[in-house]
Amino acid sequence: MPLMMCNTASPEFIPLASAPIKSITLQAKDGIAISSHSDGVVRTWDISTGRCKSSFQTPAEGDHCDARLVSSGLISVWHVHRKIHIWDLEKRETIHTVDATGHNISCIRISGDGSKVFCLYQGFIQAWCIPTGGVVGEVELKFSGPNKSLTVDGSRVWVHSSTLSEPLGWDFGISGSSPVKLSDIPLPHPNDTKWWDISQFRIKDTVSGKVVFQLAGRLAMPADSQWDGQHLVAGYGSGEVLILDFNHILFE
Repeated sequence: MPLMMCNTASPEFIPLASAPIKSITLQAKDGIAISSHSDGVVRTWDISTGRCKSSFQTPAEGDHCDARLVSSGLISVWHVHRKIHIWDLEKRETIHTVDATGHNISCIRISGDGSKVFCLYQGFIQAWCIPTGGVVGEVELKFSGPNKSLTVDGSRVWVHSSTLSEPLGWDFGISGSSPVKLSDIPLPHPNDTKWWDISQFRIKDTVSGKVVFQLAGRLAMPADSQWDGQHLVAGYGSGEVLILDFNHILFE
């Protein structure tokens, strides 16, 4: 099983062969994390026990994919050959296949409320409605640079980049209008005093600025990670998954 659940600041891994992880989603209210792998396999993990709950094979290709539990069930999305594929994991059938016109994709994410799929390209973001497959909106990015990624919260999305001092955000959930720039709404930190610095893979104190936890050594570069203020999940190119419960880690 390519996962070790840890409650100490010195995590250990069980090294087992598995296809590289391309994305990982934390859904603590449902008690699960969901990993999407390069071979098209999607797995759900119990974040309280560290055990694999279910495993699904999809026809996914390419390097960019995501999966999320929504009200209608488990949904997987992936991007290949300028198309977005939206797949129902439990029914094992396609919901929609939609045209995606952009080149040089950086990231694909299902929205936090499960209603949309966002695709981040080099110069813009596109969004589609999962139930209908229709285009929701598009925004042009007025900056360039490598290492761009997305954070989603409901229908709001923030773009991170090594060239930005702060993430930029837009709200795609306002009916009948173009996406609205979130100029006065910062990226949500799900903990009042500490936040997960995705660029450096570390937990920082928002008051003192002190680094209170860091994934060091070979753990420094997960393929994807998410944090909700209590749990940190990370997925690696080795196929390993890490779950940390910070209720059991003493912050100095």
